[in-house]
Amino acid sequence: MPVDFASKVITDGVSSVRFLPEILQLAPWAALIYALRWFFGGQANKVDRVMHGKVVMVSGGTSGLGAAIVDDLASRGAQIILLVRSTHDSWLVDHISDLRARHSNALIYAEECDFSSLHGIRLFCTKWLDNSPPRRLDSIVLAAGVMAPPFAARTLTQDGVEAHWGIDYLGPYHFLTLMMPSLKAQPPDRDVRVLVATCAAYMMGDLDLNDAEFLERGYPARRPWLAYGAAKIAVMALVAELQRQLDAYKRPDGMPTNVKIYSVDPGIMRSPGSRRWLSLGSVVGLLAYIVMWPLWWLVLKSTWEGAQSFLAALYDPEFSRMPGGGLIRECRISPFRKLEIESEILGQQLCELSKAQVQQLEKQAALVRAREKKKKEAEKEKDMGSEQAASSNTGGNDTSKSSSKKRSDGKKVSFIDSENLGTSATEAPKSASKRKTKKT
Repeated sequence: MPVDFASKVITDGVSSVRFLPEILQLAPWAALIYALRWFFGGQANKVDRVMHGKVVMVSGGTSGLGAAIVDDLASRGAQIILLVRSTHDSWLVDHISDLRARHSNALIYAEECDFSSLHGIRLFCTKWLDNSPPRRLDSIVLAAGVMAPPFAARTLTQDGVEAHWGIDYLGPYHFLTLMMPSLKAQPPDRDVRVLVATCAAYMMGDLDLNDAEFLERGYPARRPWLAYGAAKIAVMALVAELQRQLDAYKRPDGMPTNVKIYSVDPGIMRSPGSRRWLSLGSVVGLLAYIVMWPLWWLVLKSTWEGAQSFLAALYDPEFSRMPGGGLIRECRISPFRKLEIESEILGQQLCELSKAQVQQLEKQAALVRAREKKKKEAEKEKDMGSEQAASSNTGGNDTSKSSSKKRSDGKKVSFIDSENLGTSATEAPKSASKRKTKKT
């Protein structure tokens, strides 16, 4: 068949084959589109790694970039702990059930750890650390984040912090500093890696430690990338500082540190966050995004293509032998475009500022929770008092009948001494006889 086709084209010409002239006219354009798609798709991970039995925590793992990372980890048999805002979600149950069935991996779970709540982060980390011996932990992937579209109003976290600073930086800082004992307690032969998502928008960020939340300068609603980029600069500087702290840590067994932390830039993707940003968070913008979707398909990565740098950072053994604290982009180490990120002074100042801010916010949140608890208890006591008053006024006859019934059945009721509370009926007399023997 191919020989006949070629001979016909040679002898009778291109026009002898139906639609062939049109196909040849479109072929250069198709080749150009394919070349552009290959270029904008970025590098692909080419390293494989056995993940069976390895424990990986993933934030933002239910959509976008995080979902693509989780899908690959689940296919390799890793035990995955999804850090989600709330576990009381029927969609989440269906999502995890689908992952388990699709990859034949029952080791996929969800734990409540909302990065917009410092108290929620502390609850999860405290529960994780409260175990002896320390729980196994091989990797942490922090892919959750927020990127407000232009002209959007300023939003706050549950603690009253500007959303970019609170979710993109302060949440990861609080989580990683609380999880540091667990990372340090891992055996020396375990390859532990921590990956934190960043973005090329950090090059446009404007970080000022004296006004990190843009309170004095005013929130840049028309240029939200200033606040978003500032949070990414801070989180990248945090990664470098935490790696320095881990390198300076002396293990009790004298072995070198086995934990590597990296910032990972997945590139610009067709993720839910990018779609919200490009559509300006409006219905009209969403319709424009749909109309221009062929362009976005051409120049933007898919979430699977964006996840390749994360997968390379998790699987490639070379990254476990490198110093750590750097930036991974297109599946390899890339230099920082802002040199102050590597500054040790900036890292120390950032940690001191963040520690003081977290302590202040947690104290304020604790006071609010205490007031709400007292208010609920007072309301509960008030409701109980009103119910008792109503029952005493309307149930006089019932009360007399119940009291007479109790007097008639008094011999069947047994009372336990407060000192023997919780013991069984057969153990109480023995303890009493022992005390009498001691006195005699």
